[in-house]
Amino acid sequence: IVRTLVHSLCPSIFGHDIVKLGLLLCLFGGVRKSVAGSGKVPTRGSLHCLVVGDPGLGKSQMLKAVSSLAPRSIYVCGRTVSAAGLTAAVVRDQGTGAQTFEAGAVVLADRGVCCVDEFDKMPNEHQALLEAMEQQSVSVCKAGLNATLPTRTSII
Repeated sequence: IVRTLVHSLCPSIFGHDIVKLGLLLCLFGGVRKSVAGSGKVPTRGSLHCLVVGDPGLGKSQMLKAVSSLAPRSIYVCGRTVSAAGLTAAVVRDQGTGAQTFEAGAVVLADRGVCCVDEFDKMPNEHQALLEAMEQQSVSVCKAGLNATLPTRTSII
């Protein structure tokens, strides 16, 4: 059954079975659990995956295929996304004039998959993903507003 799943993920790309298996494992994810000896500190169940390869091997096509399979997924390009676009931004509401949070890609993909293509083209946005990947949350303190937003997502 694993072979059938691997071959059904992006069938237009031949080979790369190990990469496809890794992407499928990120889709299925793990189980969030608490370790008994650590004072009930939860261990994250989401997997993160970094796909590295030469240009023209179909990495972007595989990411788009994963993004289309997952029910709650976001696909962003690292070349055009900002740190606020990944985490959260504060915007002024047109009707009331109040400032509110606007969720970024990682927050919108909570309990899903966030596919970041061209990760190497992101100049300074790597720092924005560190807290989201490790702590499974994003702390935002902007314009007098403070919030901690959940980001229990797999980042590929």
